[in-house]
Amino acid sequence: MKKRPLVILDDYFVKDGQLSELLESSNGIDIAWASKGDYFEIPSDNPFIKRLLSTHTTLRRWTRTSAIQVTYSTWLYNIHLAIIAAVGARLLSGLTAAPLIYSLGTLVTICLCVVLSYHTLFFVSLNYRPVWFEHTVVYFSPFAWAAIWLLVCIGDRETSTVAVVDMDGPFRGLLDRRVGPLALLLMHIFVWYMRRTVIGITVFERKVRASAFENWSHRMYSVLAALAIVFVWRIYPYLATFWDGHVSDMERKPPRELADERSQIGVLRLIAAMLASGGTHAIWYSFISYAYHMVVWKEYLREGLAVWVVDDSVMCTKLH
Repeated sequence: MKKRPLVILDDYFVKDGQLSELLESSNGIDIAWASKGDYFEIPSDNPFIKRLLSTHTTLRRWTRTSAIQVTYSTWLYNIHLAIIAAVGARLLSGLTAAPLIYSLGTLVTICLCVVLSYHTLFFVSLNYRPVWFEHTVVYFSPFAWAAIWLLVCIGDRETSTVAVVDMDGPFRGLLDRRVGPLALLLMHIFVWYMRRTVIGITVFERKVRASAFENWSHRMYSVLAALAIVFVWRIYPYLATFWDGHVSDMERKPPRELADERSQIGVLRLIAAMLASGGTHAIWYSFISYAYHMVVWKEYLREGLAVWVVDDSVMCTKLH
């Protein structure tokens, strides 16, 4: 990570590289401070503070803001679990609509698998495996946005030979009507909005480590995620032939013919899904972390300190 400023926890912070100069100006004053890793803590009654204020104009006063909870509260923990259960039940209702060899290959099922796996990984990583969280947000999020916007732009009902056998499943009807694309989108936005601070901090830490090329490549990666999902959907009949030749035997048709008979996706709708999903994630990636100046963790994603700089205003926020 790039160098960050040193923080003095007496409502001031000092730019990185100026500490040695400040120490030389202390003229032997005993500074009873303790190193906290990336920042220093100085008691407010220490005379060093007065000397800094009288001899240096580079110090900037910050405003202490209310602490922000980056972990899950009890109610949000339960709500996210309910969202995961709802998406899982909606996926199960689709899988039971036809023999698995057919229902597994619909675009709706593929998208729901992506969304369900993303929310499960997001939930588990933030609550139990913090080291997974950055990869979940940076690399997996574009696919979740793409899957949801594909369902919104293209629809969540697919008519094709891949689902020619209709079966009544225990969850059909109710969940098909209640957990549609719009509901999935709103649930996804809700989770991102409620965890926007920890997502922004994670993106900030990623961006300051990455090069300009890597950051722009990630934006392009976000736009192309929808194409990757559609590609998997298109080649599914070919992949399914390895499933004991089940598709070819039942339909008496080669995989290419099965693929050609599937519902076609309109180019304009696909482009709309790519722009909506990729644009959404690229905007989050570009602007959600613009104001952060420094983040210091006492325990990663559990307790730390964030400094925001907006124009001439500096704010310090405790993260917990």
